[in-house]
Amino acid sequence: MENSEQLQEISKSAKLETWLRALQVAQLLVINPHGLGGVILRARSGPVRDRWLAYLNTVAQLRGMRLPLRKMPLGISDENLIGGIDLDQTLRTGKAVLRQGLLAQCDQQLLLMPMAERVEVGAVAKVVSALDNGFISIERDGQSCRIKSHFGVVALDEGIEDDEQPNEKIRQRVAFLLNLDILGWRDLPETDDDFLPDTQSIQYALENFSKVTINEDSLNALVGVAEQLGVISIRALNLAMNAAKCLAAFDRDDEVTSMHLQRAIALVLSPRATRMPQSAPPEEEEIPPEQETDEQPENTQDRLDQEPPPPDPTEDQKQEEEQRDEEDQEPENNAENPQALEDEILEAAQAAIPADILARLADLADLKTPKGMGGKAGAVKVGRIRGRPLGNMPGMPEGGKTLSIIATLRAAVPWQAVRKAELIAAGKFIPAGKIVIHKEDFRVKRYQERTQTLTMFIVDASGSSAMHRLAEAKGAVELLLAECYIRRDQVAVMSFRGSVAELVLAPTRSLVKAKRALSGLPGGGGTPLSRAIDESFEVASVSMRKGLTPTLVFLTDGRANIAKDGSPGRPKAMEDAQQSARTASHYSFKSLWIDTSPQARDEGKAMAALLGSMYLPLPNAGANEVSQAIMQGLKKS
Repeated sequence: MENSEQLQEISKSAKLETWLRALQVAQLLVINPHGLGGVILRARSGPVRDRWLAYLNTVAQLRGMRLPLRKMPLGISDENLIGGIDLDQTLRTGKAVLRQGLLAQCDQQLLLMPMAERVEVGAVAKVVSALDNGFISIERDGQSCRIKSHFGVVALDEGIEDDEQPNEKIRQRVAFLLNLDILGWRDLPETDDDFLPDTQSIQYALENFSKVTINEDSLNALVGVAEQLGVISIRALNLAMNAAKCLAAFDRDDEVTSMHLQRAIALVLSPRATRMPQSAPPEEEEIPPEQETDEQPENTQDRLDQEPPPPDPTEDQKQEEEQRDEEDQEPENNAENPQALEDEILEAAQAAIPADILARLADLADLKTPKGMGGKAGAVKVGRIRGRPLGNMPGMPEGGKTLSIIATLRAAVPWQAVRKAELIAAGKFIPAGKIVIHKEDFRVKRYQERTQTLTMFIVDASGSSAMHRLAEAKGAVELLLAECYIRRDQVAVMSFRGSVAELVLAPTRSLVKAKRALSGLPGGGGTPLSRAIDESFEVASVSMRKGLTPTLVFLTDGRANIAKDGSPGRPKAMEDAQQSARTASHYSFKSLWIDTSPQARDEGKAMAALLGSMYLPLPNAGANEVSQAIMQGLKKS
């Protein structure tokens, strides 16, 4: 019982320490937002996150920030993020006037990024560029300007799964990685008023953090600790050094001390650790002075007796010796041994490493090969109705194209003075406020759409397949259906037997419907392979016209014996199947041919070649092997 209470006290103390570190991060961000880059705060919406943001806002107001946190909407356009033409001022003045975007307005402030794990790559690139350069470059319609902007980022990581994390480029450029999901409201102190800094300390740190110095021994210790933790990043070292300088300035020190270095490494490098530091090697044993005395030669005393005693030192000589002793002892007392400094800092950094370091290492490995959040994505295409905006292009609003009114006006406004002068010279009357638009000014909208994938399974339910592999094929398809459901794909199931090919499950995302249709799939009869090829590619072409990206998976032994007209006979049936395959190959759909016969046959391989499909012979394989082989084939094809 006592051990349980002790563990609870230790856990509570650790959580309180985590919260205090989070408060210190807020203080440092206010002092130097651009030099520290910002923070990735892994915390879903709740009272803990709201309380930290409120604390950050309070400290920022102590510094004098008028609007410390500027929210960046998730789907913000490039025009609002970077800046562009101010249409109102342009129409009033008759010449192009640029306006500032959100990033330019964040100078000396903090950019709040809700749902940072879902921010578009293009928006991330623009934020990262501004963080690196310290300015915003606006180039629109022949106009360009450069606006200074030094800001920090508060990226709210609200991902539910471990692989839902903010872009790695943001992670590399922010100093702090905080996880408040491990804290509950009861783990926090009653109030944070006792941890609020005074205004004078904030102002002093703000004015003097750039003047703080760091000696060479501290730099060497910082590099050594980073190497022990497996943090190989110049950016991370620079961020840790900036954090140490801010901590020193906050304490009104002119130089970074070991204590400042320990706290900075615990805040910046420890959450980035990729390995546990190795223990220091055992020190060599020193020989005690007594042993040295005992091992003196026997004639040493005789030799000393024979030498005359040294003369007594004078008063001046005594003062010189005392002064030399003080000079020799001063560096030893005031300057720390570099190796001892590194060991001391490493011990503090190791104590700050999260307990789940091994699990987090796997997450870091996943970040190097990021996974899609919504599953396998379909083909990318340029659309005219919906999707991610790609910008506008010159063109007439016809054939379903949408006119971009704002872009059209932007293209026309810079030429108003010239065009009106031409019309006046031609003797034409121009009403006040009228805009003269020419054909070349028209702009139409473009969008980039990422279509949804349709995975269609064409299952051979004929007598030969039912006798050999229908059970394994059903099991494999069920496993693949579950995989497609996880990836948010649409699925369809077609079976062929006797003289017909039947779509037993139309394209759907319902896993229950798919399993129900598959479980009732009968077996027996002939193999109308040509019908199956024709029908499956017809369904695929219809789905493509609806905006889907089809992928076809054939599970069959490839031994057709029913012709297209329904007559039996292997030669005619194989000829019809080959003709259907040649016709279907013009669609260029991604497809797989799984040979489910007990032994790989030339018929199936030849049919796959005609279709342009990837051929996978799987003799004597179970449902798991078939499904895994199909998944690998889909990735390669």
